[in-house]
Amino acid sequence: MQWEDLKNKSAKELKELLSETRNELQNLCFQAHSQQLKQVHKINLAKKTIARISMLLQKAEKSK
Repeated sequence: MQWEDLKNKSAKELKELLSETRNELQNLCFQAHSQQLKQVHKINLAKKTIARISMLLQKAEKSK
């Protein structure tokens, strides 16, 4: 997901997206370990998205 899209979301939407992305990452890792995943780069993309969302949530908490 793009940075600009993430910045425009509310904290509640970010938390939901974080949960979904963590589940996606878990599924991708399972697929990679069972050698079903051909596009391994998706794991790194999911990790980066999780990091971006976490950073935005931390900034939101600090600004309160």
